Amino acid sequence: MPGRENKNRGAAPTGGAEFRGGWRVAAGAAGTFLLFCLGFLIALYAIGVNDGLYHRLQMRANVLDGAGIDEETLVRLDAALADCLKGDPAWNAPGGSLLTARVFGAEQPAFNERERIHMEDCGRLFALLRRAIAAFALAGTALSVLGLRRLSGRKRRRAVRIAAGLLLATAGVFIAWAALDFDSAFNAFHGALFTNDLWLMDPRTDLLIRICPESMFRAMGAAIALLGGLWCLAAGIACARLPMPGQRE
Repeated sequence: MPGRENKNRGAAPTGGAEFRGGWRVAAGAAGTFLLFCLGFLIALYAIGVNDGLYHRLQMRANVLDGAGIDEETLVRLDAALADCLKGDPAWNAPGGSLLTARVFGAEQPAFNERERIHMEDCGRLFALLRRAIAAFALAGTALSVLGLRRLSGRKRRRAVRIAAGLLLATAGVFIAWAALDFDSAFNAFHGALFTNDLWLMDPRTDLLIRICPESMFRAMGAAIALLGGLWCLAAGIACARLPMPGQRE
């Protein structure tokens, strides 16, 4: 007798299968986007606490004459700034390196009260940044594995493209803004991060702004963008191509 026809052969995916596939693409895209953001957060932290980089950029900008200090003092202050951002309380402890400095030949407090408070604000932001790095790493990895591991290669690449589009739509706008009008972007960035105006400094009275010129922040921003971009490239390739447990061919 002739066998019964298999009516399910070649059938289109059911609504439930399509929903699960769409959900996995969305989860994979969200996880990949978080991993992309993670790269920029790590780059921001690594660049932000690198006192050796501060020093190279400061010397390139010839800050010593305008700051009124010698290079030994600059190295000491840079190390204290990095310690502040790393969360080391010794940076501002009694007897620490910030009590005094010789500025234009006169021994005085290295930083005034406004500058110290602003540095403490920055230290709190970097503490939040450390927590954000851990959260983005955990959430990004979990969502990426959960969403991508059961997808075909084509759908995984689609999820990565969606994540890349989200990144370009967010970070790309700010990067372009900074490239066209750095002062405006810099002011908006600080206005959003700080609840006070202590970041607005006067070079006549504030040593901190004299040793941290605009060219230094421009170079650090470019380094963050470069390192973050390289991370995103590597993460995108990994998410699109590396085998995962339970991955479909």
